[in-house]
Amino acid sequence: MRSSRPTSLQILAIGAAILFITALHMVTPLDSIILHEIYQRLYYIPIIAAASLFGLRWGLLASVFACVVYLPHITMQWQHIHPDYALNQYAELILFNVVGGVTGVLGDRNRRARERSERTAAELQRAYAELRETFEQLLQAERLAALGELSAAVVHEVRNPLGSIKGAVEIIRDALPSDSARREFAEIASREVDRLDRLVTEFLRFARPPEPATAPADLNEIVRSVASLIEQSAASQNVRIDCKFASDLPLATVDSEQIKQVLLNLAINSLQVMPEGGSLQFRTARAEETIVIEVEDGGGGIDPAIAARIFDPFFTTKEKGIGLGLSTAFKIAMQHNGKLSAGNGARGAIFQLTLPLSHTVNAKVGAASITQ
Repeated sequence: MRSSRPTSLQILAIGAAILFITALHMVTPLDSIILHEIYQRLYYIPIIAAASLFGLRWGLLASVFACVVYLPHITMQWQHIHPDYALNQYAELILFNVVGGVTGVLGDRNRRARERSERTAAELQRAYAELRETFEQLLQAERLAALGELSAAVVHEVRNPLGSIKGAVEIIRDALPSDSARREFAEIASREVDRLDRLVTEFLRFARPPEPATAPADLNEIVRSVASLIEQSAASQNVRIDCKFASDLPLATVDSEQIKQVLLNLAINSLQVMPEGGSLQFRTARAEETIVIEVEDGGGGIDPAIAARIFDPFFTTKEKGIGLGLSTAFKIAMQHNGKLSAGNGARGAIFQLTLPLSHTVNAKVGAASITQ
């Protein structure tokens, strides 16, 4: 947005232009009336420039300054030699101020219109960014809902025969001698069935998360408890944990265990990207009618190529990861009518959990119909 106040250099330029025109009057012989007429019109250039660029006040200042420096030329020279022409010059001085005033009013009006346009454009840009963010969240929620239903169906179809297989393997294993090679194969099969059962349980937890049991809670205390849970693991990796708590944080109506699950998931991910040590920082703050919890690591940040996919179910960069941790955390945030977002800071990734101070918990994020 253009400033309505000129800089010192601009003031000097306008003043110098007026003084230069006056100097031309002084050094030009009085019998060269045509040249004086031309110089007289040149005053309008700095006057109009000051008024149109900087408004009424500066337009009048420029016109008054032009009158002050031009007036001695009229009174000391033209008044004695050509009184009639001097009268015309006095009228010209009045016109200087009229032009400066009218142009200044128009300049102020144009500047206000320009400022309104710029504010409107900025507001539209913010609204578009918020709309796009909301759309992306809704799209993510719909994907989670559809995948939740699919996961529930798969779990239902797989878990029953998996239980039968496990029972049959245990019967075969128990019937074999303890020194039999086949018993070892049966034990391998039993362990693999247990691994599949844990995987199916993760799918079920993702497909049908428990409804939040909300109650007023101190989010600073929740963050403090998460920091205590990972303190030993962090120390073993030479990772320093820093906590910066907002002192004026009000209570929030949340499911404490679910929010703790979200933060613990984020913290564990942060530790995994700092195997050689670093710093893990928790921050809380109040922003208008929301509470913001940030988890920042020193792991180098999120690759822009995968930034849009990190909350997608089953997307993972880990060799043995399932890819449900961040998507489950995203779903829990939505169940609380909040949001979970990720970005990069100076040191590494920053995950931001935003929760409203007062809300009605949405327990149907995993259903086909999403309510925001």
